[in-house]
Order: sequence, then C-alpha cells, then structure tokens
Amino acid sequence: MRAAAQRTLPVQTPAPRVGRPPRVSAQAIIEAAIAIGLEGVTLKQVADRLGVAVATLYRHVRNRDELVRLAAFRIALTRRLPQADQNRPMHWSQIAIGYAESLFESFVREPQLLYELTKGRLGPDVEVDFLEQFLAALAAHGFSADEGIRLHHAIAMLAIGASAGALAVSACAAAGEPLDAAMRRALAERDRHELPHLRSAIDAYTNVDPRQWLFALRALLAGIALARGETLPPWDDRFSSPTPTPPPASPVDVRSPS
Repeated sequence: MRAAAQRTLPVQTPAPRVGRPPRVSAQAIIEAAIAIGLEGVTLKQVADRLGVAVATLYRHVRNRDELVRLAAFRIALTRRLPQADQNRPMHWSQIAIGYAESLFESFVREPQLLYELTKGRLGPDVEVDFLEQFLAALAAHGFSADEGIRLHHAIAMLAIGASAGALAVSACAAAGEPLDAAMRRALAERDRHELPHLRSAIDAYTNVDPRQWLFALRALLAGIALARGETLPPWDDRFSSPTPTPPPASPVDVRSPS
C-alpha cells in the first residue's frame, strides 16, 4: 500500500540548500587546533582557520575541552613515533614500547579520554595517521600490515587496561580509602576462616608495583619475538625490579594463520 501511495503522490523536488557550509573532517579540526596552539585555542579560531561556521565544528566535537583533549591525545601519540636514525637502528619492540607508554601516559594524564573511549567518542579519526606510521615502521622490520594491526590491538588493550587500573587506584586514594585499606577492611568484615588464599597473598595484592604492566608488555613482546625466531634486546631500567624474573614467554604469533 505504501508503494502504491508513493506512485500516486506528486513528487516534490527539494529546494536547493543555500549557503551550505563546506565539509570539514574531525582530523582537519584537530590539526587546526594543534597549529593554533592548544593553550589558548578557541572554537572560533579553529572555525576561522578552516573557513567554516563554529556550528559546523559541533558536528565533530562537543566543546573546546573535548577538542583540546583529542588534540593532546594526537600529540602524545605522535611524540612517540619512531625517528629514523641510520646510526642507531631501533628494534621493533622499542617502537611497540614507545606506543604502549604513550597510550598509558595519555589516559592516566587525561582520565576523561577513557570516558570518551567507553562512550565511543574516541574514534579512528584521532589515531589513523599515527597508526599508518606505526605500521610503516613495523613494515621495515618485516611485519605485514595485518601483523602490525594485531600487535597494535594487543598493545592497546594492555596499555588502556593498565591505565584504567592506575586511575582506579588513584580514585580510591582520593576518595579517602586507598585500595590496600579497602581490601583489608573487606577481609576484616568476613569470617577469618574465609578466603584463605587471598589472605595469604594480601601483601602481594596491596603492594602493587606501578610498573607491573610493563612486565606484561615485555612478556607479550617476548612471545611475539619467539614466534618470529628472534630474541628481544636486553631489558632497560624501566623493566628492572627486585621481583623475580618472569618465566620464559610462550610464542605469540601475530602472523596470519597459514
């Protein structure tokens, strides 16, 4: 019936839109903000630079604070991009570590970024250019684009998860009950015969090395290196710890299945 009605109704040609604003991408908005300078940038300055109305920007960012966060995130990622140096070649694991640290530091420094991510508002526009250069840097070490993407995903999940944990610890302390005190209180409220395994490891739970996520990263990269028939360079000071050396990693193959 609807189709029949559509055939009998006169077709109305929509009037042309007058003064339609030029299209602008989120990438262009972020780049314009960075070019102007994040310290005092305004949406009007960005709009003027791009030749659009301020209202056009609101299709991509909700306000100045969000724009500055996204631009700062882009800068943080780009700052860790590998720099070509023929005299000091960079191992692929160093590229991966730099990327992981930049993610972790960005989310810890700007907790709102994590919120934006969980709401689906931290999309590919922010990272596509960095990701292209990351893949190109890995390609120089024999990684295919698919392998590079899988490594990117693994690093991102680890670093973002670590940043969420670090933020939770900070939030507990800021709320007046540090995580170790909260755990001891929770155990004290239970029967003393309950949770024996957890009670025996309470010191390990409450004395978390803030660098612990780096050991997990190192294990991940060691597994990938093993699958490639390689060994990683020696650990640097970031990975030094009085804790026991992690066990040998199992191969983690990022290559496409044959």
